[in-house]
Order: sequence, then C-alpha cells, then structure tokens
Amino acid sequence: MELQSGQKIDTDLVILSIGIKSNSQLAKDAGLEVNQRGGIVVDDYMKTSDASIYALGDAIEVVDFNDKTKTMVPLAGPANKQGRIVANNIAGMKETYKGTQGTSIAKVFDLAVANTGHNEKTLKRNGKVYGKDYKTIIIHSKSHAGYYPGAMPMTLKLIYDMNGKIIGAQGVGHDGVDKRIDVIATALRYGGTIYDLKDLELAYAPPFGSAKDPVNMLGFVAENVLSGKVNMFTGTNWMILMKKKQSFLMFVKTLKENWAILKGLITSLLMSFVKERASLIRIKTLLFTVPLA
Repeated sequence: MELQSGQKIDTDLVILSIGIKSNSQLAKDAGLEVNQRGGIVVDDYMKTSDASIYALGDAIEVVDFNDKTKTMVPLAGPANKQGRIVANNIAGMKETYKGTQGTSIAKVFDLAVANTGHNEKTLKRNGKVYGKDYKTIIIHSKSHAGYYPGAMPMTLKLIYDMNGKIIGAQGVGHDGVDKRIDVIATALRYGGTIYDLKDLELAYAPPFGSAKDPVNMLGFVAENVLSGKVNMFTGTNWMILMKKKQSFLMFVKTLKENWAILKGLITSLLMSFVKERASLIRIKTLLFTVPLA
C-alpha cells in the first residue's frame, strides 16, 4: 500500500472506515434546497422545497431525535420508516417523521459494536461538559448467567444527564449486545431514565440472560453514582486532572509483583477478567495511577 506521502507499507489487510457521502446531484439539478453537506432539505412530512416532490433515505437532512438539531444519519431502519411515511402521505394521509436517534450495530470480526443516542464525542462537540451536563458509567458483564456454558463478556457504556435521563449508550461484545442496546434505545425513545432501567423486568433464563440483566445493572450503577453513594474514576476524570496539572502517584510493577495489590483493589470477578485478558495478550507490566489529594 502506498500512502499519499509516497511511503509504502507491506500489509495483509487494509480496513477503510471512511463513512459515506450521499449522492444528491439529481436534487441539485432539479433546483431543490440542500444543506452544506448536500443533504436534501425536507419538512416533517418528507416534502422537499418543491411541494410536489418527496425525498427520503441517506440523502436527506433529518431531525436529530436527541437534541432536535438538523443532521444526516444514513441508516436503513429510519430510511424504511421514511418510505412508509412518504407512501402514506402521497395517499392523502398526514404522517410526520419524528427524527432519527442513531441506533446502529456493526459486526467487526467476531465482535458486535452497537450504539444508540448521542455518544460522548458528540456531547463534547456540542459544548457539553462531563460532570456538569452529563455523567457516564461503564460496566463489564456477561451475555447470560456466568455459570451457564457459553457466557461471553460484554462492555456497556451509559450516558445520562444530571437528572438521570438517558442520553445514549454504546456496547461491544460477542453475544447479546444487540438486545441490550435495543432495550436502552426504546427507553431513550420514550424519555426513560436510569431509574427506569433498574426497574425493567426483562426475560430471564440462564441460557439467555441474568437475573440482574446488564441493562438493570446499568441502572443500579448509574443510580449509585448519581446519588453520591459511590464515585467513579474514569479516563475523563484522568484527563481533567491532567489539564489541571495535578500530580499522580504511579506504580509500575510486573504482574507477579502486583498480584497482592490486585487482590486488594478489585473484586474477584474483575480480577479473573484481568488475569484472563493478561494471558491472552501477554501483558508483562501493569500501570496503576492514583490521584494525590
């Protein structure tokens, strides 16, 4: 592979994650209004600037369901719903599109990666501040009851405002990520909060889930943080302290030397998780950081 600089790299695989750009040239040629990104501007009924022309799908500008701003979200689910709305309106009905919240999932090799609502990058781009406008939690759970064969690890991140209203969620794992994100997406769609998540009664049997589903666990943990029962130290907290130039005490030890420290710092479940991952990727050194008061 040859880079723009002229540098050549030998590789067995190249992954291009560059997104898409919709083709709205026909709309431009027809004199329809488009936004700066070329997205076709439509109203709530999917009509363009020409009242006799409708538009839908990847090429249109939509309302962001999460904050009601204008955006472009190329997803098949919303496009199909828009198609139904357009057909109904052509037939004389008056149906509106309520906006796109960005629920999506992708298969990356053996992993599922899913999202709904706004992620933290979007919030920061919109001027939102961690700890002032929103909080985040991350949990590591299993796809179903750990004692039942085949349980696989998953990681879920929940973003919520200072009143507990759900803003967004992301998940990654081998199995069960889709249904957890779908549950959270439904709660978000109807103005749900972290308190709703902990109260949800979800289908359970050991092959399919846990008595305390990962979605419930997100609600439990988020409530603990929001109520002040516990404080979480995240990568965001770390960056805030670094910007304030506050000191850190750093311990650099081998896994063997740090084993006693590990036992005192983390639960047996997380400890087994760390041991498993360390053996898989052959970690020889662990770095612990502790903020100084």
